[in-house]
Amino acid sequence: MTAAKDKTSPCVPTRPDGPHIRTWVQLVRAYQRIVRRLEQALEDGGLSLSQFEVLAHVHFGGGITQSELAERLLVTKGNVCGLIDRLEIAGLVVRRSDPADRRANRLFLTAEGESLFAATLPTHLAIIEEMLGGLRGSELKALHDQLERLADRAEASAGES
Repeated sequence: MTAAKDKTSPCVPTRPDGPHIRTWVQLVRAYQRIVRRLEQALEDGGLSLSQFEVLAHVHFGGGITQSELAERLLVTKGNVCGLIDRLEIAGLVVRRSDPADRRANRLFLTAEGESLFAATLPTHLAIIEEMLGGLRGSELKALHDQLERLADRAEASAGES
């Protein structure tokens, strides 16, 4: 019998279980539910969560380049280009040539983009506050610290491959 068919093989568990898997499932469930709430709220403003994240990074990044945006969003430059194209067509973002590097474009929100971002940000922040509001200060700090360690470990692991 091959390892793939052998249900007693340690490589192919009969039921993925254990504290790591249960914790992973809970992390994903919590993330998905929060994202779903955020997406529902943003629909009223006609934005997707990805578009909102771009507006937020451009707003707070003050002339960020497309490459910097891709790095911050953890996506490819191609994905960012498509998002920016759609936001530019919608009149929310404008690309301007970087005077120091003509190969790069810097991104800025238009007046309409600033207005839409300002209108959607309070609801976005309120949902996050609501979702995490059930945690006491010490629990929130502990969760933050653990998630930071997990993110650092994931980044270090990605650098090794």
